[in-house]
Amino acid sequence: MLWYGKSVRKEGGAVGDGRGRLKGAAILLAVCLLTAFAGKTSLCSPSPPSISATTLDSSRPAEAVPGEILVKFKEPVTMAAQAQVQEALGFQELGGIEELGVVRVGIEPGVSPEEAARLYEARPEVEYAEPNYILRSDGVPSDPLFVSRQQWYYDLIQAPPAWDIETGDSSVVVAVLDTGVDIDHPDLKDSIWTNPADVTANKRDDDDNGCVDDSHGCSFAPNITSSCHYESTPNNDIEDDDGHGTFVAGVIAARANNQIGVSGTAPGVTIMPVKVLDCTGSGTAQSAADGILYAVRSGARVLNISFGGYQESETLEDAIEQAHDVYGAVIVSSAGNTASAQVAFPARLDKVIAVSASEHKRPDAKAMFSNWGPGIDVSAPGVDIVSTMPQEFCDDLWTCIGSQPYAVASGTSFSAALVSGAAALALSRSPTLSPEQVREYLVRSAVDLPNGGFGDWDGAGRVQIAPSLQSPIYRIGVSGVVKN
Repeated sequence: MLWYGKSVRKEGGAVGDGRGRLKGAAILLAVCLLTAFAGKTSLCSPSPPSISATTLDSSRPAEAVPGEILVKFKEPVTMAAQAQVQEALGFQELGGIEELGVVRVGIEPGVSPEEAARLYEARPEVEYAEPNYILRSDGVPSDPLFVSRQQWYYDLIQAPPAWDIETGDSSVVVAVLDTGVDIDHPDLKDSIWTNPADVTANKRDDDDNGCVDDSHGCSFAPNITSSCHYESTPNNDIEDDDGHGTFVAGVIAARANNQIGVSGTAPGVTIMPVKVLDCTGSGTAQSAADGILYAVRSGARVLNISFGGYQESETLEDAIEQAHDVYGAVIVSSAGNTASAQVAFPARLDKVIAVSASEHKRPDAKAMFSNWGPGIDVSAPGVDIVSTMPQEFCDDLWTCIGSQPYAVASGTSFSAALVSGAAALALSRSPTLSPEQVREYLVRSAVDLPNGGFGDWDGAGRVQIAPSLQSPIYRIGVSGVVKN
């Protein structure tokens, strides 16, 4: 393991301490590659261009929100001292993330975010300053698409025998940090989280969590794309504007044995929609950090992050550390879809379970688009995955199955979702497991796959759900240690 600043990175992460990170690298999309049922391939979102391994260039300017930066002051620094710094530099506070001590600062016209960050970091009161970087989207059921073998990958990861042990407990909440979720989808509507502290549609923040009327989740999607026309955030608009979030949610927790559609990996658990990406699949470090903290404060035990890039954000890293260390959340993230020997951020962080993707026709081989490297923890199938989709997105962007609200797609996004489901099953069986114990069970039970010229592409190997649930579980009780 290598130390970078105050946290540990997996080997394969970017080199440098907290202030010396590569702030000129472009944030690249861990976006899903959509595979047509007829064999065609397209992007899951209409906005981002296709990025190939040959076009990946870490020397390109970073993509960030113009006119603002994120600043964390050292402790203890008083509000008055912060105001003096901002006044001296001619900048204005626009809000921030109180739990992380991060302030969002508006900068003067004509000053670039990189230049403003350098000015702030030169002050002794400042711990770090950075641009607000832009991220982009990366029992046997009777459900017909499972029975017809379209969900071919479940046998490969030993899901059916796992369901004989555990199908998921509704008390285990998995937050899908994504483009939103279609909470009325027939295969998801019974799996959606309900906020017990919220009074529906009374236009008040009943639980004082910063989100009004968040009966089923909250949106932090940023206003960085004019075509999306969002209100100021946070708000309760968790409707899926792209399809990606609904697809991920279905891979994790689509209802089983309801005679329709598909089965999720953990069909009995609960999905919490947390919208952090806009209608083009774009988000920011701040929107992701806000969404993570909302999710864990609201009781999510597993966080699925199927997006990312290569530019590191200390703000987002701080949020992940809080979620892992303080709230005990299991955090799963996609490795990236640029066929690169570098695991994307935040998947490469030590406190995140990084997932790569394997093929369909050659199930022991790395998917051609999947990133790889020493930072990978486990792999899971990522090609020709079948899941839920809002009907309105069944067009050229998503390859749907007939006239049904189900699509076929490929990407490390969906490999990560399979592993999030596996983690949720482990927590359903033993709710006292720590994040590192969940990781240990997934890693220890994985089956190693051939390297095929891509060293460490699969981490410990392909996730095996049933063996991970069959491992002895120990609980600390009044009378001592109890083995289940």
